[in-house]
Amino acid sequence: MTALTVTLRNDLQGYLLTGPGSGEALGAASLPQPEQRLSAMEQAGALVARTGTDEFMVFLPEGHPLPVHNWCFRRADRVLAVRGDNWHELMARVCQFDFRTFEPGGWLMASVAGVNCWLYRTKNDDTLLVGVGDGFHRYLETLFNELACELQDSNTHEGGAS
Repeated sequence: MTALTVTLRNDLQGYLLTGPGSGEALGAASLPQPEQRLSAMEQAGALVARTGTDEFMVFLPEGHPLPVHNWCFRRADRVLAVRGDNWHELMARVCQFDFRTFEPGGWLMASVAGVNCWLYRTKNDDTLLVGVGDGFHRYLETLFNELACELQDSNTHEGGAS
């Protein structure tokens, strides 16, 4: 059983590309271009989500070249990585979405504990990435860590009379 962990991904920088030519700018920067709205793709540590017809949210690891585009804006998102066997159960306590149906590679925008977030389930290591505005990441990180402790305790102590 893998312990539930919550970590802040300081290595990702977020950007919004919007307007005509944004898809071509992704291609020129060797980044994937998701075809459907509200879908995402990951490649070489980068994550690209299509949020509109000509709009993309891009999260790049340090050192990755930035797409060159007139309408490329820095985002102040903070990204939390939730890993471990019980992340579905943790999310069931803070979000109405049924994460048992959330496939690897899935992208979702939802309210988590009353905070608007984007969520992405990685394909390779079953990590849930939770993107949130800079002002809310400490709140969610603290809440997630407290819930992880509660879940760990409930799995360790099954109760019953002795």
